[in-house]
Amino acid sequence: MSSEASSVAFAAIMDAVSLLRGEVASLVSSNMRIEEAQRAIHRRLDAVDAGIAPLVDLIPFQEAILARVIEGDDATHKWLGLIVPVLDRIVEETNSQRHAIGSLSGLVEQTSASLENGYQELSSGLELVATRLSAAIEQSRNQQIQAFKATGEMVAFTRAAALGQQAPLPVHVEDNPLFEQYVLFQQPDLASEARALSVWRRIAGEAGTAELTAILSRQQTPSPTDTPESRLLRYRLAAITRAQIEGRGASAPARPHTTRAPDRSAASCFERSQELATLWRAGEISALYADPELAGVIDLFAAAERHIGPSQGDVTPPELVALHRDLAGRIEFGERPNLGETHTAIDRGSINAAELGKDR
Repeated sequence: MSSEASSVAFAAIMDAVSLLRGEVASLVSSNMRIEEAQRAIHRRLDAVDAGIAPLVDLIPFQEAILARVIEGDDATHKWLGLIVPVLDRIVEETNSQRHAIGSLSGLVEQTSASLENGYQELSSGLELVATRLSAAIEQSRNQQIQAFKATGEMVAFTRAAALGQQAPLPVHVEDNPLFEQYVLFQQPDLASEARALSVWRRIAGEAGTAELTAILSRQQTPSPTDTPESRLLRYRLAAITRAQIEGRGASAPARPHTTRAPDRSAASCFERSQELATLWRAGEISALYADPELAGVIDLFAAAERHIGPSQGDVTPPELVALHRDLAGRIEFGERPNLGETHTAIDRGSINAAELGKDR
């Protein structure tokens, strides 16, 4: 090869080497950018790990709080057990509505096809759906807030009791289903001066064991017309009755599993009102003072008797006779008169129940 050809070949080789160096420099620069991006990712991961670390430290405290809340709460499990059939029922209804959902899908397609012609109607429908959805969300939010408040109140009263700061539970707290087992298994109140409890303690002490056993079976049976107040009074009275029976060495009927009547239909409520009216008409018998739903009626009649005047021997004032008959009719039709109502009509006029309460 001539020297000129060698020079040309050498120059070509040097050009190729220069190009190769440029490519290598580009690769080095690209690798440096990749390494810098990886270092940035590592720094961000370190920052994320540093932020997560305190959350991990909170987990034992959360677990401890949760354990204290659910400790010994058998009633909660029973309550959750009641939810399962409801969820099963929802699933069944969902399956039965699949056909309806398919039909609705077809309707949506038809609506889409005629969207241009019915745009105004569709807009109105969407507004209505949005309004109802907003109302449902608001209602659900309010229910959750009330549930959280009730739970908070129960936790607060439980903590206060554990610290020795005992206080009477408000009716809406004590009547919460989570306290159901406490209500069913409560100890008898032998010190309360409340009229219903003190009178029943005296009557139960004088009644026979067989009679008390029969009364307890009816007394602790949940009523479809119970209010929160009468429901709580029912099981306070039942605790006194049970203590009397067991104190005599006899066996008392088993406690019910719940404080709420499973059947609260209109027919069941009407039948219960008929029973209470019959009991009221029977007069002063032990079963009358054992029924919590008639406690308010007894208080009202006793106040009227003090206001009008007691019976003279076998002669009862006609006003009291009329009042007793009027109260029986009202009980029969689902009312539960008490001293908190405005007026109670009798033959000679009307008696203000609030005024009667001042005579007590």
